[in-house]
Amino acid sequence: MKDGKARWRNISFLCLILLLASTVSSGIIAGYSPSSESIPMEVKEPIEISNYPMGFSLFPGETEEFNVTVQNLASVNYSVTLGFRLNDTEYQAEYVTFSNKTYAVIPGEQTLAAWLKVSPQAPNGNFLVTVSAIRGGEEAPTSQPSPSPELSLAPTLELLGSGARWAAGNGSSALVINWKDTYDAHHLADGVEWGPWPEESTMDNWSQSILQALEKAGFNVESAGDIPENLADYDLVVIHSYWAVEPTHSSLLSDYVSNGGSVVILAGVPCYLNVYCKDWWPGGSALPEWLGGGFYVNAGGTATVTVNSPFGTSLLAGDTLLHTDGYSCAAVSAPANNGQVVAQWSSGSVFAFTNEFGQGRVYYQAIF
Repeated sequence: MKDGKARWRNISFLCLILLLASTVSSGIIAGYSPSSESIPMEVKEPIEISNYPMGFSLFPGETEEFNVTVQNLASVNYSVTLGFRLNDTEYQAEYVTFSNKTYAVIPGEQTLAAWLKVSPQAPNGNFLVTVSAIRGGEEAPTSQPSPSPELSLAPTLELLGSGARWAAGNGSSALVINWKDTYDAHHLADGVEWGPWPEESTMDNWSQSILQALEKAGFNVESAGDIPENLADYDLVVIHSYWAVEPTHSSLLSDYVSNGGSVVILAGVPCYLNVYCKDWWPGGSALPEWLGGGFYVNAGGTATVTVNSPFGTSLLAGDTLLHTDGYSCAAVSAPANNGQVVAQWSSGSVFAFTNEFGQGRVYYQAIF
């Protein structure tokens, strides 16, 4: 009997312990509150338009090629289309056509080539064009660095890049003497009286177009506003800035080309190799022997390709490079040293040609 009472007391004591333990445990669980924080999250638009044409001026039937520069602020690639809208939608639907292309946009800044065409039947008018960069989605990520996208170049830029590649052979380092860098270096000092200078946006577009053509052709590009005394560090020198050029540079370039260097001369630069001038009216027009000889002239109208697949491009003889209404564009009468003409104006003046001098090569092009 005593054993039964003792057993009962033990059982009651055990139940009491379990009850207390359960009560304490429930209190601990009920009183516990985990720490938490609210963290802001933002998904930003990665594509911004950073540069675009300041305006268009066309006649009915003309096509205008132009560039729009976008900035990809993200670390991934996107497919992007450019959307264009006139403030007169009915006029646009009937008379104006814009390019409709999808671009692969890599991180950083990138220049996209586009065009617009006005119908020959279009009435005159003044309009506003709105351009939008429309992101289509992220491209599939890869474990390898994203390659440069295969962008479509305007025919004149395709010809420029390929002509530069022909001149430089397997060379990869290019120095571009461009307008914007000349402006930055001189317009506040000795260049105050030069000019008038082109619009800064125009000079930026020139520089970006040349850079786009050369990078697509495989060059590593540096830019400068003046021609350095030593060119030996570069496989190719491209000169577009008129007021960076003086007659003393002709002998420098002659020696450089003769010893195996490669040069691309653009637009009206040849005139400034003859005359010291810092405005738009240099006068002298004879081309030096290393450049190919002949004379600088003005031309315009339609420029077409004269040979099939110049420098391996997709261009064919008879293909139109561009059309202008004025006749104040650059040209060469004819190379005097049997240079190879690859494009010409409708007047017969030369638009683009090659010349070999000593151990080096030279390529000239009127407009890009």
